[in-house]
Amino acid sequence: KARGMVKVLTSHHSIWHPEQVVAQLIQEYQTQGRAAIDLNNEGPCADTIGLYRLLDGVCQQFAFDPAQIEIVTANREEQHSRYRITVRNNLHWFSKTLTAYRSLDALAPKNFNNLFGCLYNVPSWDRLCLLSYIHRTTQHSSLLTCNGTWQPDRYNTYYLNTLIDHAPTELANVAEYLKTNPSAALDDVAEAKPVTAEHQMQVWPLYSDFFVDVVAETYNTGLSFFVTEKTLRPMLALTPFVVNAPPGYLSMLKYDFGFRTFDAWWDEDYDNYQGYERIQRMYQIIDQLDKLSAAQCQDMYADMMPVLQHNKQHLLTYEQRR
Repeated sequence: KARGMVKVLTSHHSIWHPEQVVAQLIQEYQTQGRAAIDLNNEGPCADTIGLYRLLDGVCQQFAFDPAQIEIVTANREEQHSRYRITVRNNLHWFSKTLTAYRSLDALAPKNFNNLFGCLYNVPSWDRLCLLSYIHRTTQHSSLLTCNGTWQPDRYNTYYLNTLIDHAPTELANVAEYLKTNPSAALDDVAEAKPVTAEHQMQVWPLYSDFFVDVVAETYNTGLSFFVTEKTLRPMLALTPFVVNAPPGYLSMLKYDFGFRTFDAWWDEDYDNYQGYERIQRMYQIIDQLDKLSAAQCQDMYADMMPVLQHNKQHLLTYEQRR
């Protein structure tokens, strides 16, 4: 039997169908004397999603040698002393997003009708916190969306269970926000479950309608660096951003990849934190920007233009630099 890969599908902070992963892992190891875990071109922190706990349990119960188990990931920060780590295709979304971008129409000139844009698909707990905070506390209009219908067969489509785990004090705020039917804003521009770069770029025209993108990356805790279209879209759209991601994400964008961020206009100390603590520090930036007038936003945007243009050009020439 040729060696196969045990494919592991992940979503934010968890592994889908872990019992299937265990069964396939046992079968593969007992047949081949080794096994490879394929994280499907995704870049989660394997410890955060519970992968190492799962593997430790199987190895202990069946006397498997951890050195014979390989983890193939797109997380360039992944490391482990016992399991073998192979990092592949870390920049998966760079190429896909650039390919999708080249088929798009040019954006209309940016207006400042909305202060923030939150263009979210999966309604994870951190995104619900950001959405409800902006909705509840800011005086300016913002474009707030999340897709609560992407898995209609699931009982708890909104991630209220993990919200209670990570930020229980936000439950009432989020519940109030959900009464606004946040899925409705995406009805005309996104499919129920956007899975390709082309689908993910269907929100492209909306970037003309807001000033700052409040990005919530797929993986935002633990030791991880995995850039997706969520960070790349605002770069291509000449849009400033704040981002919920793992600690050090902005630093790595700057010092490892040559992009520029926005520490000249607001405090990026939030990049040293993760989880709800990071979210709360992002709230402070939201509060700061909400105090600006439309004219002040326009002036700030003009001041940012060299940074924004650098990021777009730097990204567009990414493939030439590989």
